[in-house]
Amino acid sequence: MATRRSALFAHALAALLVLAALVAGASGCSRAAPDATPEGVVRLWLEKMESAADDGRAMKDAYALLGPRARANLKERADRASRGQGRRYEPHEMLAEGRFGLRFRPKAMTAKIDGDDAWVEVKGDGPDQHATVKCTREGSAWRIEPDLPDVVTPARREGG
Repeated sequence: MATRRSALFAHALAALLVLAALVAGASGCSRAAPDATPEGVVRLWLEKMESAADDGRAMKDAYALLGPRARANLKERADRASRGQGRRYEPHEMLAEGRFGLRFRPKAMTAKIDGDDAWVEVKGDGPDQHATVKCTREGSAWRIEPDLPDVVTPARREGG
């Protein structure tokens, strides 16, 4: 009887060890989110912008990858367009759908991180094919902070 208990115990222990190894292996194989690094969020944003002409959801996804300054800028532009056009515009509609095009194909990206800010150097094949993209950390994710012009209030005409 003792031998049978020992055998059952050994089998149960072996099953637990296999289960523990599977759980540990599965958690070790999980991939980081694409926006977990500055380079990853730049790649993901470019992908979303390029597919936006064919995929209506991609523009919203691209907007969600923008940082707080860029989102506030586009929200202000949407509010202004809504007042001027008589219909409601959403901030993601301020991105140039269908007008996005890369000047060059990215071949390499390297990030320089300083606290919650990062600058991603994007390089193509030629010496003139490079760009720097500013990113900011928002929680555990990185977001794109493109250099958008400030929204300026138009001057009012006198007598109007």
